[in-house]
Amino acid sequence: MKCRRNLVKKTEKEPEHPFENLYGLLCNEVWLRVAAHRTLQNSGSATAGIDGMTKANFLGDYDGYINRLKETLKAKTFEPTPVKRVYIPKPNSEKKRPLGIPILLDRIVQEALRMILDPIGEMGFSVHSYGFRPNRSTYDAMAYIGTRLTGNSGLSYQWVMEGDIASYFDTIPPRRLIKAVKKRVADRAIRDLLWKFLRAGVMYQDTMRETLTGTPQGGIVSPLLANIYLHELDRYMESKYLNLTEAQRRTRRKQGKGNALYVRYADDFVVLWNGTKADAHAIKQDIGEVLHTMGLTLSEAKTKVTPIPEGFDFLGYRIIRSRGDEWQDGPQGTHTRKGHQAIPP
Repeated sequence: MKCRRNLVKKTEKEPEHPFENLYGLLCNEVWLRVAAHRTLQNSGSATAGIDGMTKANFLGDYDGYINRLKETLKAKTFEPTPVKRVYIPKPNSEKKRPLGIPILLDRIVQEALRMILDPIGEMGFSVHSYGFRPNRSTYDAMAYIGTRLTGNSGLSYQWVMEGDIASYFDTIPPRRLIKAVKKRVADRAIRDLLWKFLRAGVMYQDTMRETLTGTPQGGIVSPLLANIYLHELDRYMESKYLNLTEAQRRTRRKQGKGNALYVRYADDFVVLWNGTKADAHAIKQDIGEVLHTMGLTLSEAKTKVTPIPEGFDFLGYRIIRSRGDEWQDGPQGTHTRKGHQAIPP
């Protein structure tokens, strides 16, 4: 699609450019048809939101729905519908986690928004961020950690902080989130539409509840918005701990100071540290304070500082360090590396 290619080229050429005149893309019929096609490819398109519409219903009047979406967006009268709230069991737990099901039309508009915002966000995101990004996966995050825990260089890390943000997707402050979006998106109409999605509300068992914080439950655009907001944490880690040359890192070690390795996947992150235990706890406190200024809370129950030789959990795997550097295929689709074992807990 030519207009998307032009947007991508613009972001590559001017990565800091505050983009204007984006809203017209949402009203472009071809853009909406591509967004609809992508949304309908998802298995969840067969599941209805509170309006009862499924993929089959939409396909029954495909052109009509596309045209009506185009006209309401052009007139700026489009209003998102509250998200249907359901609860599903957590794996290996008696607890349940909330799941949001937006109506199909809202999902299509969110996909159209994501298609606009994704290339803009990508050009500024940190290399240490892996979650919900094109051509990045949990495997890439695990491989990055694994290659830095093998051999003699990996043995220099003694401590790991397993970070977790309490109820992150439910507690993002919407005004601060829109302010973060504004740094790259100067088009107010786009931001106003995002605001509508943030405040659309939740419906649970015929009871409507306002959404005063958080991103749209189950929304297609939510992971991208979550990455935009946590980019501030990535920038803090880079400026204070990560943007150092090898020479600077060696100098710090000679001075008795530590160095950090940081990887984030959505709201889960780890910090490896080769300084003292006290300094590792100080980093935890620093991160907690940064998150506090963002209106977020570091989960004390899930955020731990432990010796690396004891192993740690990340992205559903148990990571255990040993010597060696050869890859081997592990059981059940896992990968075991001498010097780094990724074992489902």
